[in-house]
Amino acid sequence: MAESLQAESSPELMTFRGKPKSMVSAAALLIAGTLTFTLGIDRIYFVEAIAWTFLIWGALLLYGHIIDLGTVYEVSEQGLVIKSPLRFWAMSRNWDWGHFTRMDVIVKKREASEADVELQVHYTPEDSTVLFREDLPFIPELAGEIANRAGMKPERRQAMQDFGSIPQDEKATYTWN
Repeated sequence: MAESLQAESSPELMTFRGKPKSMVSAAALLIAGTLTFTLGIDRIYFVEAIAWTFLIWGALLLYGHIIDLGTVYEVSEQGLVIKSPLRFWAMSRNWDWGHFTRMDVIVKKREASEADVELQVHYTPEDSTVLFREDLPFIPELAGEIANRAGMKPERRQAMQDFGSIPQDEKATYTWN
């Protein structure tokens, strides 16, 4: 499958890349904002304000999608390294395996595919009370590596016990501790 091609492995390091998302909404906002000025219908103050709002939101959405696409997740013996060169406030995060507190697999709709599932990883650094959360694309191999290396087990009696099969009967959040 295409998702399995996203992992590049070596004996001590596995690399996963972010998945592309639909950029249609960002493009639509940018086009609508641009057309307002090009067609000359920006003479009324509120129309111009809405056009600028569309341009700003479109640019922010596009930037967010590009950040997600360019993010690289490296799994090693020491921990998880999240590299995002366009996220200027946190270009690289190094999380060691001993301080992962929880991992949630969120199935967003019934009869879900991998694109409809999100992975949230919770981490608390040593000697800190700050809880960090990173939203990752759902890649079963990545989720399995994180759970195995961090020593996480699924909560008892939940429908999802492994990452290879996504429950199809309902929307839900499945937790590993």
